[in-house]
Formats: sequence, structure tokens, C-alpha cells
Amino acid sequence: MRVKVLLELIGCRVELLHFALVDDAVLEQDFDLVAASHGVPTTVIKTLMEVFSQEHFMLLAPKAQRSDLLEHFSEVNRLLPNAVVIYPFFANKEISSLLEGVLELDSDNILQLPTVLLVDHCEERLAQIALNLKGAHIKTFTADNTVSAMDVIKEQNIDLLISDFTFTDGTGLELFNKLKTRLPNSRCLLYTSKPDQVSMVAAIRQGVEDVLIKPVDDNTLLQSVHKLWQTELLRRHNTELVERLQNTVDALIEKDSLLRVIFKHTPDAIILFERGGKVIETNDACEQLFEKPLKEFENCSVFEFFDVASTERIKDKIATLSKNRQFSCDLRLLKKNGSEVPLVGSFNEIDHHGEIALAVIFKNVTHLKEKEDLLVEAKDLLEEEVKARTAQLEHAKNVAEAANHSKSEFLANMSHELRTPMHSILSFARFGLDKVANDDLSKDKLNKYLSRIEQSGERLLSLLNNLLDLSKLDVGKFPFNPQKHNLSNIIKTSIDDVSGTALEKSIAIRPIGFEQGIVLECDEEQINQIMRNLIGNALKFSEPNSEIDISLAVNEQMAEIAVIDRGIGIPEQELEKIFAKFEQSSKTNSGAGGTGLGLAICREFVALHQGTISASNNEYGGATILVRLPLEIDLPQHLANEQQSISVN
Repeated sequence: MRVKVLLELIGCRVELLHFALVDDAVLEQDFDLVAASHGVPTTVIKTLMEVFSQEHFMLLAPKAQRSDLLEHFSEVNRLLPNAVVIYPFFANKEISSLLEGVLELDSDNILQLPTVLLVDHCEERLAQIALNLKGAHIKTFTADNTVSAMDVIKEQNIDLLISDFTFTDGTGLELFNKLKTRLPNSRCLLYTSKPDQVSMVAAIRQGVEDVLIKPVDDNTLLQSVHKLWQTELLRRHNTELVERLQNTVDALIEKDSLLRVIFKHTPDAIILFERGGKVIETNDACEQLFEKPLKEFENCSVFEFFDVASTERIKDKIATLSKNRQFSCDLRLLKKNGSEVPLVGSFNEIDHHGEIALAVIFKNVTHLKEKEDLLVEAKDLLEEEVKARTAQLEHAKNVAEAANHSKSEFLANMSHELRTPMHSILSFARFGLDKVANDDLSKDKLNKYLSRIEQSGERLLSLLNNLLDLSKLDVGKFPFNPQKHNLSNIIKTSIDDVSGTALEKSIAIRPIGFEQGIVLECDEEQINQIMRNLIGNALKFSEPNSEIDISLAVNEQMAEIAVIDRGIGIPEQELEKIFAKFEQSSKTNSGAGGTGLGLAICREFVALHQGTISASNNEYGGATILVRLPLEIDLPQHLANEQQSISVN
């Protein structure tokens, strides 16, 4: 019995059986420990050994004076040599430690035990009871009078008071009342040797759990403590459960209120209805969708709102609810004006006061149907789009093929550009030699021949210079010497350089915004060459007696130079292409001459200045070339770009 109480104190569930009741039903249970008394027959022990390992056995030895049982116990011990043996002289503390070791319990698995205050004026009895309680691992404080007991009460959280009913300076009942003043949830056990002289009923009424009769047996005391503490833990557990239940109820009420708000104000119409179709409840959105006041839904059937086909679909789905607890279907809502509204209904089976019902959410899919119609209309256009995509791919193929022939085209163009001025130089040189050989030294003819030779030589030299410049730019060895310069003066110099050509074609070059005096950090020679190329191109492709505007402005620390002509313009698809090397506009690559290197060189020079160059068509039908240059060059960035260019090359 003592082992049973100690097992219960450490939180174990104990089943006490006579050995004759051990049957198959008992053996099928999952026990963590089998404690066998010394009187259990060996046949029963052997049956238990077939199910449980020796590590799960504990043997209770008989007292030494019972020689008749010692022989039987020795036989059982031989069968279970690894079993833990508990002898009668073991103290409670020793037994508790053995139990915890066998069950491998840690502090988290051991039942929470009470903190006890033990008060008794008899020191010997006080020590004996305290030893018994501490042996059961119960934290125990002791006192032999009211004063010392109150000191403990003030400093410790006492769960249980165990006290003599009367002592020299007071009674256990008075001490319990003082304890309850500080700790209302504390409990009390009293013991007395004069049960006929104390009022047990009065003690019980004041909250005392039990009154024991001296002398107090160790097992009786432990059983009373266990019973009392189990009752207290159950009460605390019930209190906790009530609080948790109340919190759960509050949460459910709050959740129900939230769901009610959602149900009422959701923009989609929701109807709860019985399997037969009778409407149970609707939300506010139903009033607008079905054009019916909410009060009128009470006696309606959900089936009356839809066409025959929709109603049949709903009924067929409801008939299979045992297999599918939810389903969706397309519906047609009949309006009062005779029109139909396409809906999608999502149906779910619900429990309504113990009866099966359904909740449906209606989604208006009119806009989806409209999109479907648009898709049908777009179906015929799909083949055209495929054809257009095929054409794009064909175009990409043509572009790739054109790129493959670019080298051949360049060589052919270079051959023409080199042969033409060279042929002119040789031809006029031969004409001059023939005239000298025939003594026909007409000054006018010689001047004409030499002028033609000079023009062709300059054209050839310009071509070679462009090729050399481009080559230097490609390998990153073109000299770059940025300094502060007046941009207006550089552009004016460029205009002067091409003024002869402008005069020949009677083209007026108009500077705009030059009075600003913009100071630019740049390489003067490169900017001059950029402007000569741009103005030269504008003159080349402009009609006689027209105008060319050159505007100058500053925007966000960037100098903007625009060359605006009234020429033939550039096809939109070629606005970026004309800056590539050896490329010319399809409008200019025949008849006007040139190799397509001028704008490519301009782009490289602009890039050296960390700027941008772009082309567009203007309102006059001609082209506009826009150059944007930073007023100050980021020198570290320039050096990094230069180093990267050298590394690549």
C-alpha cells in the first residue's frame, strides 16, 4: 500500500490487482512498471515475464521474521535477477528515488507536490512526520509554535498546513485561519488524540479537509495528503479549464460576430437554404442581385430564381451530396425585365441546428462572359497575328543575312570610294601630261586639272583619315585631351570650316543660343570634328537655298547641341542604325557619296566625352541630330572605361 501511495504522489496512475485477476485483458495493457508482492505465485510471475521485460519489474520483499515467505521470495528473485527489490526497512525517500529511477522520470514528468507546513509542539513526533513527508519528496517546513509558524507563512507559499489540533500557544484551526488570510487557496489537515473533545464539524466548516486521530500512521498520513492534494489539483485544473472555456466562448462569440459582419456586408450574394430549397437566411447583397427586399426571401425557394436548366443542375448536384460535400455550377438568373444574368454558384454543405443545409455564394460573371465574347472575336485575328509574327521572324532572318554581307558590302563600298578619287587623280594627271607633251599649256585647263586632282586627293585623304581615326578608337589609342573651352567658339569654328560648301549651295546656317557662353570640359579638336561631320552631313543632304539651325542650350548640367536641317530625313527604323560603323541611311547611301564612317566616329567621340548622340525626324521633313555632353567629365570614370577598352582589345 505504501508503494501505491508513493507512486500516486509522483503522478503515476496505479492499478491494484489480486494475482488471481491477472488475465489476457490485463496482459494486453501497456504498463510501465509491474510491482509484485512477495506472495505472488511463481506461475503468475512467469506469465508476466512473457509480456514484460525484467527492467519493468519491482519486487516487494517480506519482513525478515516471515521465514515461511523468504524461501518463496528467493525463488521469485532467482527468476527476476535484474528486478529492483524494495525491502520493508526502506524509507519513503529511498523508495521514491528507486521508483523515479525505474520509471526514468525527470523533473518535468513528476507530479507537482505541495509545499507543506508541519506544526507540532512534540519535537519527536514533529521530526518523525517530517521525515515521512520528505521521504515522499514533499517539500516540508516545520514549526513547534504559532510564532515560528507565522514566520514561515510570511516567507513561503504554503499549499498545505498539517498541524496538531491544539498546542501551547494556540490551535491549528486559528493558525489555518491566519494562513488563509495570506493564501486563500491553502488547505489544512489536523490531527488530535481527543476526538471527543474537539469540534470536528466546526473545523470542517472552516475549511479543514480532514481530522486524523493520533497516533498518525505514516501510510494513513500519506494517503490523506495524496487525496487532499489530488482534490486540490483537480480543483485548480477545473478552474483553469473554466477560464479556458470562458476564453474559448468569448473567442467564439467574437468570431461569430466577425463572421456575421462578413456575411452581412460581403459584396457577393450569399444564401443559406434547406435541401428542399427553402431559404433560411440571406445577406444584404442578395437584395440588389435578386431585386427583392430581404424580408420577402423568408418564404421563397432558391430554385425559383433561375431558369429550368439551372434549377435541374442544382438539384442533381444536391442529390450527390453524400459523395461531394461541395460543388460549383453555372447558373442563369432570371430578371424581372426578362433578361438573364450569368452567375457561378459555389455550394457547400453545412450543419444548421443538426439538419443538413447548404450555403451558396453567387458570383456575377457578366464581365467574364463579355471577355469570353471578346476572345471569340479575337480568334479570327489569331492567324493574322501568327502571320505577322512569321513576318517578323522573316525580317529578323533578313537582318541576320544582311549582317553576314556587311563585310562584303563595306569592301565593295570602300573599293568604290577609293577607286573614284584615285581614278580622277590619274585621269586628270594623264590629261595634264598629254597637254604638256603636245605643248598645249593652256593655263585655264591646267588649273582645272590641278583643281580636280586636289579635290580628289582631299576626298581620298578624308576617307583615309576617317579609317585611321576609327581604327584608333577601336584599339583605345585615340588621344583625348579635355580642357575648359567656350563651346560657342568651337561650333563657330566648325561653321567657318564648312562655310564654303554652304555658300555654294546658298544654304543659311543659323546659330541659336550661342550668346550663353557655355563653358565645356572637352577635347576641342574632337568636338570640332564632330560638328564638322554633322554640319557637313546636313549640308550634303539639304536642298539649295534652304536653312540649317544649330541650337545650343544647357539642361541638367548637360550641354545640348542640335543640328536641324530641312533635308530628306531618315527612315524611322534606321534612326539608330545610321550610327553603326559602315552604315548609311537607305535614303542617302546612293548618289550622295560617303562611307558611313562619319556618324560612327561622332558617336565614339561623344562616348569619350561621356555623352549621348541621337537622331530624329523634325517638323520640316529633315533630320535633327542631338548631342548631349556633360559640362564636366568624370575623369576617374573615363580612365576606368579607357582601361576596360584596352583590356578588351
